Amino acid sequence: MLFSLVLTAVAAPPCTGLTSDTYVEGAHFWVQWDETVADEAEALQVLAWAEHARSVYTGLGWPITDETIAIRIEASTSVRGQCSTAECDDGRIIPVITLYSDDFGRTYENMTSHEVVHAFEYYHTETFAKTITSWAWWTEGTATWLTTHADGDLEEWRRDSRDYFEYPWIGLHQTPLAYVDPQLSDFLYGTAFIAQYIEDRHGVGKVLETWEYGAEYAGTPIYFPDAIEGVGLDWEDFWYDFMATAAVIDIPYGDDLATGTFIEKNVRQLPAGGSPKDARQPQGLGLSIVHFKSDLGEEGMDLVVSFEGDPSVEWLGLLMVADQMGPGSSVRDVVRMEISEGVGVASLPDFDGSAEAFLVVSPMEMSLDPHDYAWSAELSSGSDVGRKNGEDRGCGCDSTGGTLGWMALLVAMSASRRQHAVRHCGGNPRYSRSTSALDS
Repeated sequence: MLFSLVLTAVAAPPCTGLTSDTYVEGAHFWVQWDETVADEAEALQVLAWAEHARSVYTGLGWPITDETIAIRIEASTSVRGQCSTAECDDGRIIPVITLYSDDFGRTYENMTSHEVVHAFEYYHTETFAKTITSWAWWTEGTATWLTTHADGDLEEWRRDSRDYFEYPWIGLHQTPLAYVDPQLSDFLYGTAFIAQYIEDRHGVGKVLETWEYGAEYAGTPIYFPDAIEGVGLDWEDFWYDFMATAAVIDIPYGDDLATGTFIEKNVRQLPAGGSPKDARQPQGLGLSIVHFKSDLGEEGMDLVVSFEGDPSVEWLGLLMVADQMGPGSSVRDVVRMEISEGVGVASLPDFDGSAEAFLVVSPMEMSLDPHDYAWSAELSSGSDVGRKNGEDRGCGCDSTGGTLGWMALLVAMSASRRQHAVRHCGGNPRYSRSTSALDS
């Protein structure tokens, strides 16, 4: 029980006011409730969890307003919780948390801890509207990830992250419009995997730094590569390593996850070629993954993969080997693919059948437009390109294909290209719907 965590000191009433005569006071929160859906014991539990979460997050270095925050427990049949902001009489902007009662008794720990994270986020961006305008997806991804530090519920994190693994081709920069689309809304929360990746690779404080960076641009859409560069990391190194990591979920306790990352194509014979389904063409910073089974390898042979994609965007692509298919696999080697004007090739040396191989590609843009591409693959002998050691992957092992010249590349791609040309998609936002933005 967390009743003991409610401090004896009582904060001043929230300047945003109360709408109920039933409430309990804490050191930083006041909790009020609708008597038709909750009681004092549940309100005290919410208060305890809110104070606990606040203590954990501040202990990790996250700043928050010193003002009292109102938490309201109300009836609802459709959403679980919401943290918005309200203006006090003197012009101050203060978070206001609302918890809804549809499954209140079962998940109040997670709901409360999650909504308190949003209050911390608004400390940087000031208002709810500015926050979701800047990066609705990171708002939910960060909150879902940080919540685990307060409630210790990795199962909730696993369920949410699964929605990133299942739809990796979806564009990263989702707007508030995503909240009304069930698949896209789930994806918002699933980006908690990216926050977890940052913690594992760069430390918990680096996620906070992205919010400190974002404070400078509150109210305008933030391009994630700019934020990563803004906190002192090299974007290409970061995203190459993330692409390889995400393909097999190579993170601590990744093997506890039940669902691996969606594979666009599992290749069972070589030579081979293909392209993604129209509905799964990768959007900006989405991932598309092709898997080459280990038993396709032969001793002394290299796996040579050619790529042709929409030339209107920059692409990052890589070949990698891992000890097994994810989740929880270990990445062994990574070879970066040199892609120029949508055309590239890379060779994975010594694809001898001892490990699984993957092609991972991602278009570098903020747009949610889908982008088509085609790939072809074959075994070849004699090429000798650099490989990336798994212990320091992502630090720069570019490949131009070794002895496979550009003429051979064009011949190989022509043989496998589809009968219709690669479409250069543009101006086709598929998710333009009106919405109100609520946490679900």
